[in-house]
Amino acid sequence: MDHSLKIWNLDTEDFYSVVKESYAHNPNKIKRPFSTISNHFPVFSTRDIHRNYVDCVRWLGNFVLSKSCENCIVCWKPGTIHQSIDKVTDNTINIIFRFDYKECDIWYMRFSLDSSQKIMALGNQCGKIYVWDLDTSDPSLVRFTKLTHFKSTTAIRQTALSKDGSILLAVSDDSKIWRWDKISG
Repeated sequence: MDHSLKIWNLDTEDFYSVVKESYAHNPNKIKRPFSTISNHFPVFSTRDIHRNYVDCVRWLGNFVLSKSCENCIVCWKPGTIHQSIDKVTDNTINIIFRFDYKECDIWYMRFSLDSSQKIMALGNQCGKIYVWDLDTSDPSLVRFTKLTHFKSTTAIRQTALSKDGSILLAVSDDSKIWRWDKISG
């Protein structure tokens, strides 16, 4: 809620060790819980992307997509455009693109990506769904398609795309689940 975004490194020997132990742990044989580790210090932290609550974050390759209650999803990268995350020594950020939309300035509105990260979907507080085709070499060419239905009038809090992006499910505040199928053509 402090509009900060943080990245932790889980690629450590300590982390792999406790994960391995958790798979082998049998509570019927050993009464104590398996070991855990704490990591309080992220490798990267910024409050320079959003000015309001952050309610959804996803990786897009080496980029980060993050959303707040500000009517946009921001595509950004820690450090400079060609710098790997483990080489970032300060809190420099590089904003790549902003995906703008309307009527989505309330808390807890989650966007989704298909497994190949070519399609992104987000519902708004009026029952509309924005769908972006991310499969382009130039982010400035990305446009959204707006899906609407006259009976969909309440906030769409969550979307989910099938593995191939051909089916979109959306959950609304009025307890409805909407299904949209991509028509080939």
